[in-house]
Amino acid sequence: MLALDADNVAMMAALMDEVGEPAFPEKLLEILRKLAGTDFCSAFQAEEDGSLTYLFACGYHSTIPGFAERASLDYARRYWQRDRVTRQMLSAVSTPRKVQVVRQAWNGIRDPEYRRDCYERAHVLERLTIYHSDMPRAFASLYRTRESGPFPISAVERIEAAAALLMAMLVKHVRLQGRPQTAPLHPPIQEIAGRLLQAGYALSGREAEVSAGLLLGRTHREISEKVGLALSSIVTYRQRAYRKLGVSDRRGLEALYEGISRA
Repeated sequence: MLALDADNVAMMAALMDEVGEPAFPEKLLEILRKLAGTDFCSAFQAEEDGSLTYLFACGYHSTIPGFAERASLDYARRYWQRDRVTRQMLSAVSTPRKVQVVRQAWNGIRDPEYRRDCYERAHVLERLTIYHSDMPRAFASLYRTRESGPFPISAVERIEAAAALLMAMLVKHVRLQGRPQTAPLHPPIQEIAGRLLQAGYALSGREAEVSAGLLLGRTHREISEKVGLALSSIVTYRQRAYRKLGVSDRRGLEALYEGISRA
């Protein structure tokens, strides 16, 4: 196993300064990028009642706004019970090591819906997950896309060398926070709405704003609260936007936006 060099140790020290602070998730991603070329990262905590708590997710996808957060929220709400590797790791009564690193390729995921929504649609190629088997049972996952390629062996070894320290900081961060912190969605809703307005579909400002909220994975109620409109108005603006854009559902909207972003 590789040992961490002086630069990596210095990065770890800088991360320690952010434990318990709002900047911790982004600082963690910055370090994971340098250690392993990570595109996205996410963190979760397994509760005693068998549920999974989303802690945070970071990383920007060039064509799917808010992908890291939305996929991580979907994982916590819908898919984690279908993740055989994570269920096995979290249900283990005892392990020889408190912290373990497990590698998972996208095509090793058997559940087609989970594989499609959290991996295939964003071309996520591989996941490295660091599991903390003691209480609290928490884990952090690193992801690389097809564009970045699989994790090199040297990157896996660097993560293995840093895993115990990284998880110690994550656990302390969660305890100091006292509650899950939601990372902001990137890019912001105004930027997405602006791209839609400039795409030539004659959307109104409200139609673009509601469409941007849907692209970020927000519910009608969340969009209503964000933009200050009644729920019935959100439905009306969504229907008008879909008609102008020539789509019938959110997946169609996402596909259209991917094309706009590439252009």
